[in-house]
Amino acid sequence: MKPKDYVLFNQLQKCEVSNLTDEFEEELIQMSGKCMDVGCGPGDITKDILLRALNPNAVIIGTDISKDMIEYAKKNNSNERLKFEVLDIQTKNLPEKYISGFDHIFSFHALNWCYDIRQAFENIYHMIRPDGNILMNLVASHDIYNIINILARDIRFAPYIQDIRNYVSPFNDSCCPRKELRKILKSIGFEVFHCSLRETTYSSKDFNNFISSIISIYPFFDKMPRDVQEEFKNEYIRKFVERKCTYKTIQNNQKQTIMLDLYKLLIVYARKNV
Repeated sequence: MKPKDYVLFNQLQKCEVSNLTDEFEEELIQMSGKCMDVGCGPGDITKDILLRALNPNAVIIGTDISKDMIEYAKKNNSNERLKFEVLDIQTKNLPEKYISGFDHIFSFHALNWCYDIRQAFENIYHMIRPDGNILMNLVASHDIYNIINILARDIRFAPYIQDIRNYVSPFNDSCCPRKELRKILKSIGFEVFHCSLRETTYSSKDFNNFISSIISIYPFFDKMPRDVQEEFKNEYIRKFVERKCTYKTIQNNQKQTIMLDLYKLLIVYARKNV
């Protein structure tokens, strides 16, 4: 995915992170020291929302598996309190420099792309210092996961979608995602203060922009030939609309399609005890 495209289309993520920082405002303003934002993407949300919510003495390292995202973040969002580095949070060989290196760790709309979610949280546990907190959200289930599962079996698109596990939340097929997440966290050693599963809605007046925001998530899309991209987008839209509530309205003499999106979001706030 192109970082510039992601910045243009990440309104949903910005809305959710703003809601979360408002909800945990009192806790966040007390957090200082060295922090990490896992899966920071292009870094705009890290700088414009998370950094402002923390104590003025906090500094953040934003990490992401995508080199392109990190290069964009370095050029556009770095400052004296915010730096960026490449990191695969699912790595089985966590760099020594990260171990016990952080007072608090955050992640927003990122860990749902980790098929080895336990390894991701084990790494987070090793990176955080005793008495450090984590605050995270991740999508548990969404129609986009079911759609990509279908399209990955389509002979037109299958050659470009190499590992479907990278594009489906590890909790998408879980009957009790909240219970499953709590169990993982507690077995690793976290004390869980809050873990909730929420049905979340998002309405978009710009349907095409919303679809573009979803498709921009998929790195394989840019590798498709132009004609295949068009087929993929059209098929994606068709299957997406089948699952969503949409209605048409007229504003300023122009027809608009407004879409209501519904999905389930996991919220976790926990601590690593001594």
